[in-house]
Amino acid sequence: MPSRLHLKRPCLLVADLEQSLRLYRDCLGFQLDYVGKADADSYLYSAFQLPATAQLRFAALSTEEEPRALALTEVKGSCLPPAPVPHRGATVIRIPSLAAALPQIQSLGLTPIKASSFNTPPDLKFTEQAVCDFDGHLLVLYEVQRISET
Repeated sequence: MPSRLHLKRPCLLVADLEQSLRLYRDCLGFQLDYVGKADADSYLYSAFQLPATAQLRFAALSTEEEPRALALTEVKGSCLPPAPVPHRGATVIRIPSLAAALPQIQSLGLTPIKASSFNTPPDLKFTEQAVCDFDGHLLVLYEVQRISET
């Protein structure tokens, strides 16, 4: 069993799992591993301070490089409060192509925030673009290119 520090995955609460999968799986390219129901004694209730009356389903999503890199937990039977503004955190996700993903994201009715680009040594160009998902979670999407390729 590895003993090194490892950041495993964000777990985001969502109101509608199927709607969220249209963004995370269909637009951003995560692979759906499985969907399950949380037991009544799941740690999710106490960790997220959810009432016992809430029904929870969760999805585990992977990337090609990281198994179960993201978890989405659907909460039914209890209203999720609006996300705070200013945002208190962001999930940062590298995607192969912002140009390919953005039209799909916009077709879901989501509005990306203006892109920003910057160069870093030795020869890399980063382009970042943020968007809030259906539940107000801030996502910072980015792509990396060699400057000689642009």
